[in-house]
Amino acid sequence: MNERTITSLHATKTGKISTKWESYLPYYDRLFGLLQACRISLLEIGVQNGGSLETWAEYFQAGQHFVGCDIDATCGLLAFDDPRIRVVVGDINEPLTFQKISSISPAFDIIIDDGSHMSADILRSFMTYFPMVKPGGLYIVEDAHSLYLDHYGGGILNESGACSFFKKLVDIIGFQFWSGQMSIATYLRTFFPFQSIPDFILEGWIESIEFRNSIITINKSLVPGHEKLGMALVSGCCKL
Repeated sequence: MNERTITSLHATKTGKISTKWESYLPYYDRLFGLLQACRISLLEIGVQNGGSLETWAEYFQAGQHFVGCDIDATCGLLAFDDPRIRVVVGDINEPLTFQKISSISPAFDIIIDDGSHMSADILRSFMTYFPMVKPGGLYIVEDAHSLYLDHYGGGILNESGACSFFKKLVDIIGFQFWSGQMSIATYLRTFFPFQSIPDFILEGWIESIEFRNSIITINKSLVPGHEKLGMALVSGCCKL
């Protein structure tokens, strides 16, 4: 059994401080298990003390890039022994910051948003950075409980907040079954001016969405398209 789990690494950590909610750790062990030996690239939005970047780098020992981004200028003073870890200081949603990140790695297997937790920022980051996720990769919104809180621009009845948006994306996954009733542009009109829907939504790059307590995980399709169900495969030889 591989003892190098995210749960064990976090529990025995002695380097920079890292804070994660207890339920995240076993979930990440299950979610990332098949990627552990791969040459992945990971982007984390929100660095704080830099400890989680060390955990990711230790867990994914074959990984190529571990990029952290934070708006706090003091994060630029963080030093790491692992040369694969890089920190970009800046507003994640500013073009210059995007350029700096993409110059380190043009695409990522995993993107984790642990940034401002503001609903508007989460939406903007998703629109900007989900296209950078590699086919089959993961985009994760941490601390999604903030999306239910008014002072983060959210709220359970806020129909224009990020939580409502991600819930609506669930319906986009099944677009092939209601495409004759309305367009995606009409369905998402709350969030986008008409004819400005991001291409990755129109093209069908969203494979699945998982909602957990405080985490939303969006899986990118291996190939784009809205007809994801496939054929009905019949087996057996007896019929009543």
